[in-house]
Amino acid sequence: MLDMTTYDEMLGFDYTDEGAWKEFVTSEILPLYIAAVKITEFSQYLRRKLESSFTDAFLENKGIQKMLLGGVTPDGEYAENSLAKFYKERIGVYIDPHLWVSLCKEPDTETLQHIKVHLSQPLIPHRSNDVCDLSSKILRSAGHDLPEIDEDVLNGFIQDPESIIDEFETVYSQLIKISATYNYHTFFAMSTRLTPKFFLFEAYPRLKIHFDAVTALLGLVVTEIPRVNKTAYQGDMVLIGHTPEGFADSLYKLNQIAWYSLSSFALFDGQVPPLRDEFIENIQMSNPGLKPLSEAFEVTKYYLTDNGLNVLGYTGNSRNFYRACEMSLQHFLRIAAPYLFMGLMTLEIERGPRTQYEREIVGSQPALYVCSTYHG
Repeated sequence: MLDMTTYDEMLGFDYTDEGAWKEFVTSEILPLYIAAVKITEFSQYLRRKLESSFTDAFLENKGIQKMLLGGVTPDGEYAENSLAKFYKERIGVYIDPHLWVSLCKEPDTETLQHIKVHLSQPLIPHRSNDVCDLSSKILRSAGHDLPEIDEDVLNGFIQDPESIIDEFETVYSQLIKISATYNYHTFFAMSTRLTPKFFLFEAYPRLKIHFDAVTALLGLVVTEIPRVNKTAYQGDMVLIGHTPEGFADSLYKLNQIAWYSLSSFALFDGQVPPLRDEFIENIQMSNPGLKPLSEAFEVTKYYLTDNGLNVLGYTGNSRNFYRACEMSLQHFLRIAAPYLFMGLMTLEIERGPRTQYEREIVGSQPALYVCSTYHG
């Protein structure tokens, strides 16, 4: 069993207090948003400037020269921690350094006339856009106005091209700080992603008294299970989930970026902490009695029957698909609860089976697919 006797105390903040959540947003989410917006808008600003007139921009701005040539060796290679390499890999702006060096050695050659600026699509701007989008939704949910970045700030990055690195460092460090590995605000949001209501009340005793207020603040909602009998799925037995694009949903998705895409913001191939692995290790150490998911669930595919009162577990493949177990929906949810609470599994709810061979055996019953989020 999961030891939940001290979850209210161990969180270290009052999750029922709107002010505590707003303080978290101001101190942790706002700096993340500002840094991510600066990266995103500067990337777009720089691209427009170079596309408009590369030669003029290069000649008129020593900063742009440093972006494209900083740290390029006499052999046309990128030195370690080269600024030009950083801009190529992180911003997606670069020239061919070998061609530049070669042309500079040719007498009576107008080097710039033979140089083309390349604009690639690295992963960073997309990830930065995601961080902007998610953090902006959290800020709005908490009543924050979104700060704007004026052109003087963007032009400042051109004058001092190394200064954009500070924004990457901010995004990187803030993602670590707000990850569920280290931050109980995010852990709380993650634990409400798809968890039976009764289990949340056991884990967080104060939540039962303040459930409506927390629901309104974080955007919690009852998750529907298609065609389920209301006598089996009601009251404290329902699954609590997140309203799409709400506070908790956006914070959960930011945590996914911290866990799975942190390396996108790492500088100069620095070693990235394995946040997800650390989280799993902490969970396993603090809950030694929790079975591996493969032992808790006999199979991974379940189908609702008797109007949702019971679930039938099936296993096998298209050549041999057979029933392996049967239990009530409530018993199924009790088994799943601790794994859902801690993010060790996801439960994918479908209106019917995914494959033809499943449908041929079980019909068009609603399906519940148990998916592990870790190996172990």
